[in-house]
Amino acid sequence: MRTKKDVTLAVKQFEKEIGVPHAIVCDAAGEQTSIELRRFLNSIGTTIRVLKQGTPWANRAELYVGLMKEAVRRDMRDSNCPFVFWDYCVERRARVNNLTAKDSFQLRGQTPQTEVTGDPGDISNLCRFGWYEWCYAMNKNIAFPHNKEILGRVLGPATGMGNEMCQWVLQGNGTVISRRTVRPLKTEEIHLPEEEQKRQLYDSLIEKKHGPSFIKLEKDLDSEEDGTTTNAHNMSNGVASEEEEDHWELYEDDEQFARPMPDVEDQLDIHGHLINQQPAYDLLLNLEIRNESGEHGKVVQQIVSPDGRQMGSYDENPALNTIMYEVEFNDGAIKEYGATTIAENILTQVDDDGFSSPMLKAIVDWRKDPKTAVRKKDQYVQSHSGRRQRKTTKGWEHKILWSDDSHSWIDLKDMKESNPVDVAEFAVAKKIDDEPAFKWWVPYTIRKRDVIISAVKSRARKTTDKYGAELQTSVAHAKRLDAQNGNNLWITALQLEMTQLGVAIELQDNGIQAPPGWSQISGHLVWDVKIDFTRKARWVLDGHKTPDPTCSQYAGVVLRESVRIAFTYAALNDLEVCMADIRNAYLQAPSSQKDYIVCGPEFGLENVGKVALIHRAIYGGKTAGRVFRNHLRACMRHLGFESCPADLDVWMRPAIKADGQEY
Repeated sequence: MRTKKDVTLAVKQFEKEIGVPHAIVCDAAGEQTSIELRRFLNSIGTTIRVLKQGTPWANRAELYVGLMKEAVRRDMRDSNCPFVFWDYCVERRARVNNLTAKDSFQLRGQTPQTEVTGDPGDISNLCRFGWYEWCYAMNKNIAFPHNKEILGRVLGPATGMGNEMCQWVLQGNGTVISRRTVRPLKTEEIHLPEEEQKRQLYDSLIEKKHGPSFIKLEKDLDSEEDGTTTNAHNMSNGVASEEEEDHWELYEDDEQFARPMPDVEDQLDIHGHLINQQPAYDLLLNLEIRNESGEHGKVVQQIVSPDGRQMGSYDENPALNTIMYEVEFNDGAIKEYGATTIAENILTQVDDDGFSSPMLKAIVDWRKDPKTAVRKKDQYVQSHSGRRQRKTTKGWEHKILWSDDSHSWIDLKDMKESNPVDVAEFAVAKKIDDEPAFKWWVPYTIRKRDVIISAVKSRARKTTDKYGAELQTSVAHAKRLDAQNGNNLWITALQLEMTQLGVAIELQDNGIQAPPGWSQISGHLVWDVKIDFTRKARWVLDGHKTPDPTCSQYAGVVLRESVRIAFTYAALNDLEVCMADIRNAYLQAPSSQKDYIVCGPEFGLENVGKVALIHRAIYGGKTAGRVFRNHLRACMRHLGFESCPADLDVWMRPAIKADGQEY
């Protein structure tokens, strides 16, 4: 596009090569809102969205234009290229950007070109040559006996010229030609004195034809004494000074203005350190603990010295965290504890799964969900063997008063297993023992209470908290708790999980239904707290609601004896033992089922109600374990490993140690 008047031609070319977009977002510039452009867009079925004046940040493209300019400026500086070829550099950098996969949820692990056009793209013409790299190109017009190979510089792929491997080549006479018979310099050609002289002569001819390069201009400008003149000269020649290079430049045109950002200074102490900065990533903040006397408290904040410096140093590993914290107890008292003391206090009061098991003091209340609880008229079911009573406890919860004077709602199914006699007596006292959830087991429990009390070994666990942190029940609950605690630990964990899950699903546009033959399935979020107090969110499928597949669901696990033998073998051969967590490697295995989901709020407000096709194995699916195991076996064979006949989940391949010994 040579002038602003060519906007319509540029849009036509974009529509021909890429396709028709839903809308074009632009500013209020005259050439972008002209009648000619509007008529053309109406004819192809799209519209213009004009931004409000002075709001360039509302257009996402402004950010990438600035990033593109920085990348082009860096390429020009590193290659010492003349400035007149900046447009070739921009075109090449744009192709690199379109064919580079980014960590973006919208891209789902794909490149921008693949996501927009469906074409996987070819990077062969970009990988062979760097920007402004030396090369030899074939020129058949040179007569015998002269060499038909000419020295040149590569300016990027030549779109629309020849095949896909065709490159723009800058000749020594200053003209640019397109050639597909191009090769990089050989190693001996790079170091030969004759070749170095040819390259020096080439650079001098190009500088005489097209002007000086970036580095030479930069040196000349730095030698000037007047800084104002230097900056003005840089602006007039389109050159950025070193000081300007250190700052990101927001793209703007004549009718757009940058939004002013207030310069607010941080509060510092006399030593220049930040005052009272409570990091949102401190995993110990807002955790609940209990001291030796049984009093409950909450970690409020870090302790700072009189000069404003924090006491100790923070570390994500609680064992290395030496920061002192203030703990506020229920009676209003505030005491000081170290990070290690707090971590030990929490870990000693929970079971192996991280849940606390305080003694049940009393059952104080009950509640029933009428949507899920069985009604009295539906308490019997007719089967082949006759009429029988439904055995279910769903829809019922009890409010428990614990020995630590805290309250929590526990499902009836858990209370029935841990405290059956207490629940049965409570149901009789509240006259709810005739409800379907109690009628099938309460009479028997009352008759056999003495035997049951001696046989029960399990205890009800307080599942609403884990390692002192309150567990979430929904996305809204996570947002509310993060706002209450003044951090974003739960939302960050949710965003990380949904970003990693993006590669496993394919979001459809609004109103697009699943293809024929695909089955709908549901899923839910599982919230967790790890032993190092890291918050974790996991989105899993509701596999228990799907029918059993016709194929085998077997997924083998390595035997303990095999692990012991491998450890012994490693010790005898002085080998290092490595361990790794597969994390979300499950998502690398292709799914064997044709399932889809309807997105909920955890997928983002803009995606609620959309159909998402599942293309990878996801936790919770009935065939996910088998699919991942088969995928892992194929990968191990590709790496040259062989399965052990005694244990098919042990893989081996010959190797050589650093001293040359084979094992």
